[in-house]
Amino acid sequence: MKRLVLATCLFFAALTATPVHARQAPADREDVLNLFFDCTAAGCGDLDYFRRELPFVSWVRNREDADLHVLVTSQPTGGGGLMYTLDFIGLGAWLGEDQDLTVATPADATVDDQRSVISSRLGLGLVRYVQDSPVADRLTLTVGDGRSAPGDPARPRARSVAPDSDPWDFWVFRLNLNGNANGESTSKFSFTRGGVSANRTTDTWKLDVGANFLRRLQKFDFTDQDGTTRTVSETEKDWNANSSVVRSLGEQWAIGVLARAGSSTRRNQDLSLSVEPGIEYNFFPYSQSSRRSLTLQYLVGPTHFDYTERTIFDETAETRFRESLTGRIALIEPWGRWSTSVTASHYLHDVSRSNVTVFGNVNLRLFRGFSVFANANYQWIRDELFISAVGATTEQVLLRQRQLETSYRYFYSFGIQYQFGSIFNNVVNPRFGGGNGGGGQMMIFN
Repeated sequence: MKRLVLATCLFFAALTATPVHARQAPADREDVLNLFFDCTAAGCGDLDYFRRELPFVSWVRNREDADLHVLVTSQPTGGGGLMYTLDFIGLGAWLGEDQDLTVATPADATVDDQRSVISSRLGLGLVRYVQDSPVADRLTLTVGDGRSAPGDPARPRARSVAPDSDPWDFWVFRLNLNGNANGESTSKFSFTRGGVSANRTTDTWKLDVGANFLRRLQKFDFTDQDGTTRTVSETEKDWNANSSVVRSLGEQWAIGVLARAGSSTRRNQDLSLSVEPGIEYNFFPYSQSSRRSLTLQYLVGPTHFDYTERTIFDETAETRFRESLTGRIALIEPWGRWSTSVTASHYLHDVSRSNVTVFGNVNLRLFRGFSVFANANYQWIRDELFISAVGATTEQVLLRQRQLETSYRYFYSFGIQYQFGSIFNNVVNPRFGGGNGGGGQMMIFN
């Protein structure tokens, strides 16, 4: 028995012992820069990657413990890629020592391409903050041919195309098609969606053209209480096309025209057509839109409807003028992210036929380790001209194949997060799928 106990203790001791070569000696806190990396953009999902690529800084979990806060934001480019902005915000002894760097990826950039260029630009920006520390003695500068990336010299680096070498003259075309299907012996479901688009974006002009279609089929077989077998089948078909022409007027003004066409089974519309010219003003320069923007947009124009069934207003077709005003604010700051928009619209023939939509999204870092996040959308609806006078069957209501008259619509979600413990997170250990700080998982069997 004693031998069994001794063997068991030795076994668990072997499991918990850390090999000498695997231990990480604690860094000298005076020599290492404490970095708080704040990025939710595409390509930032694998924090372990950045820890491996840039081991000369200490990655801390809380902004309050950092010497440097790096805030990464992104915006879509005209070519379909992303333009990343890395804001280096000095804290503590580095307060006021700020800088920002940018880098772009093309539309076909993979996640590996995205994280590679972010890591490369992040390392470049960190040199300023470590150049006078002992860490600088362990750094080397390598100048490549533009094809290498951190960690793999043979891997091509994503980069944007210079305007003078663009054979497409800024035009970008996209085609997409996707679908899925599932079923059982008593039910079937299929979904198909496709689209085509083209756009051209320069500093002065922004041109967009696109079209999409959707087909959704739902079929159910069931038996009533009297033993009668029934089949319910509903098909939803929608298509839409839209285009826009926008011209920049300096750093804060823009004018444009939006045109739309479409058809919707759910909205009782065989055809809808609209043309809306408008103007937009940004209280901040558009060049700062990756961090902050506050815009007002006004649109006005005619919309024509051809209805599938006569409406509750006794119309089979009509043309109405509509105007709308939209205010949007978006801020990305060290304390978190916040965006809110309010759109108010109405038809000119009857101002009571109106619609007000409010949307908000917030992610706030309130204090050390504690953050809250929420998003919500609410609509006050008084402008549903398309409601059918025929009504909808029970099946169409349950399968959401027809839009019923409503005075409001809403959606919301929220959550909180609290982290505490060690402020450092430099160790990378991907065994058994771990990494990025760990987490929990609940498995339920039934």
